[in-house]
Amino acid sequence: MHIHVEGLRGTGKTTILRAARSILPALTRIKNCPYNCDPTRPHCPLHRHLSPGEIAALGTEVIPTPFVEISHAAKIGTVVGTLDLKRLTDPHCPEAALLPGTLPQAHRGVVFVDEINRLADTAPELTDILLDVMGTKPGRIQIEENGLPPVEIPLQVSVWAASNPDEEPGPLADIRRQLSDRFDFTVRMGRPRQVETVLDILSLGLPEAEENSRQTESQMARNLKERAAELIKVILGRELLEDLATIYLRHHLESLRAIQAIKLGAVLHAAWRGSSQVEKSDLLAVAPAALRHRVRAEDLASILSWLAEPSSEAQREAAGLVSVKGGKIPVTANQAEAVPHEERGAVRLQTVRWWQAARDRWRQLLRSTRQGPSGGRRGGNTSLNRLLSQEGQTAGGALPNPLDLPLVAPPLAARQLTELDPEEAVQPATKAEVDDVKE
Repeated sequence: MHIHVEGLRGTGKTTILRAARSILPALTRIKNCPYNCDPTRPHCPLHRHLSPGEIAALGTEVIPTPFVEISHAAKIGTVVGTLDLKRLTDPHCPEAALLPGTLPQAHRGVVFVDEINRLADTAPELTDILLDVMGTKPGRIQIEENGLPPVEIPLQVSVWAASNPDEEPGPLADIRRQLSDRFDFTVRMGRPRQVETVLDILSLGLPEAEENSRQTESQMARNLKERAAELIKVILGRELLEDLATIYLRHHLESLRAIQAIKLGAVLHAAWRGSSQVEKSDLLAVAPAALRHRVRAEDLASILSWLAEPSSEAQREAAGLVSVKGGKIPVTANQAEAVPHEERGAVRLQTVRWWQAARDRWRQLLRSTRQGPSGGRRGGNTSLNRLLSQEGQTAGGALPNPLDLPLVAPPLAARQLTELDPEEAVQPATKAEVDDVKE
């Protein structure tokens, strides 16, 4: 599972992610394996061809879960792997061999990248490597060196990252959409809002606070281990899977990873609250983190509003799904039109109503340019009518393209478009404003 934490400077993003390593459970690997091979599923070039008996002879060991960091100045050989110079220059038995890099050594663990939004600018080659590692589960990595055949290794890591969206070059979602989509969840880190929270932060380092912190970490580690053991028992029913499929089709999500992330997060959320059955509340709990870096804010609000409604056959039909022998199949637009509107049960959300009102307001303004107070065509002296006439865009009786009209910067601070009344959002430019733009 890949997690991106986004927030303002000094809100504790990096500190919290680094501190989380203390509650990660330990893992068992083949003894001294630099690739952290699982004894039951060896994957590395050293052990993947060994039989269970040979692996048993090598023995196993328990180690802390790997937690490694990749800096923006790291070299590809350091991150991926390179020639083992120690073995190559051994005076007694020199041999060409590979030395695994940071990523292969983090198998079954966590890789942390700070300020990942800058990575595409500072180290684009590392971005391409992460795309391969995070593209599938498990990912893969290929080590190549002159004189040696390429070695491809499956890699199962969880990439954690942090960034400041208010600094250049901006939010991760706006920089490299492929990389942003690889993250299952984006978590927003806000400023502390309570005095008690700030006091807890200021108390760090005091003996009493340190003791409380150790006890809390121990309890969280025990809870995490217990919940992980119950994860395999959690069931996600077909009805909720159909809801996820409906979200993908109805809201035209670009990537299937979005609903896969919601599915994964819902299962984890159900296990964390001690339930063996995923409920719709679990979907609602994780959907914002899974979608906020993939869809626009208004689309996210629409999806959450739809999820909050009771499940119904009509909702799925409205998304383009119809029942066929107990299953669901997509239908064409023409077929969907054959379903009565009241049965489709389309949800009319506030944002949709706002756009309809704005459209009606625009049409009203256009009509006012064609009908004056006396009812004659193009009568009256509205500011929009004067503007259109002066610009010479009404010749032949054709109305202009609204996109061709001059844009005038608003005198007030910017607000969300849907927060305005339609009358405020759709207004004709005055003659004076047009003259200012020309000057």
